[in-house]
Amino acid sequence: MAISTVNKLNTTDEGFSENICCPVCEKNVSLRLFSTEDTTIFAKIAKDDKDLAIAVCPNCSTVFSVNKNYMNEKRNGTFVTITKEDLKIIVKAK
Repeated sequence: MAISTVNKLNTTDEGFSENICCPVCEKNVSLRLFSTEDTTIFAKIAKDDKDLAIAVCPNCSTVFSVNKNYMNEKRNGTFVTITKEDLKIIVKAK
């Protein structure tokens, strides 16, 4: 299900990742995955890649960007496992 936001971003729920030790809180969790797509005219004209895959830790609420290759393989049905190298901290929980 996609949710359209005010600034023309579509957010799609991508489900859960496999269990991983969160790099921040160090708990074994299954991260919640989302993808965003910029649908503004500017993004189409500029041809910048504004799409982003994010993951949220259910324990500490830290938000990570996710490697696009991981998300593409997951969408294609390939068995993939998420690693700490696939994650980059966007917003660290307090």
